[in-house]
Amino acid sequence: MDNKIETYDTLWSLVDLDTKEHKVKDITTLFLNAMNDWPTMNQTLIVEFIGELKTFFGTPLTIEKLNMNKFNGQNAWNLEAGSSIAELIDISTRFGNESDFDKILNNILNHYNKEFNKVDFIAELRYLTTEEGGRKTPTKSGYRPQVKFDFDEMQTSGQLTFINKELVNPDENVKAKIKILSPDHFANTLAEGMEFEFREGATIIGKGKIEYIVNEKLEKPAAGNTVYNK
Repeated sequence: MDNKIETYDTLWSLVDLDTKEHKVKDITTLFLNAMNDWPTMNQTLIVEFIGELKTFFGTPLTIEKLNMNKFNGQNAWNLEAGSSIAELIDISTRFGNESDFDKILNNILNHYNKEFNKVDFIAELRYLTTEEGGRKTPTKSGYRPQVKFDFDEMQTSGQLTFINKELVNPDENVKAKIKILSPDHFANTLAEGMEFEFREGATIIGKGKIEYIVNEKLEKPAAGNTVYNK
């Protein structure tokens, strides 16, 4: 099942992973700035932020509406967020010939959803030496071994997309984007710093350590927080 971006943290992580400079990244950064400035406490869901933004400024969202509100002593952060959205619309109009906010947002999410469907978490991988039982030949980026966490007997296919490398030899380390086949099975179970093995059948060919989790649905809740599965 495809991942869909729903939260600030997921979108921020994907932008942070995006090493290229381009206008979609620029306007997405402005959108994230607006979400970060919005005064609602702990606002993380994109759909809820959009609803509050439209309630405050009116619809359709235009540069004129966003600039119409004046400071009244209490709305400074609303106006700061509105300024970022106005700049977002301006850049999109000038460089992408698109001024409709809803279509701009849809373009942002479509762009980063493609990347989201390549990554659940980022990990540092170490390929074992041949003498340790590892492979005899290099592996290419996009390789799909089985991923095994020590807390679960289940193995899942995991696509390893290497970062800044195309080939990795035995006894080499590499940072990689990991996309697992069974994310629903591992919901609310993974944490940064957690270690895992990757295998070919029963043969362990390498070990990994999660650096950070992009797909928040996989993340183990902090102590004291309860997750209710719907």
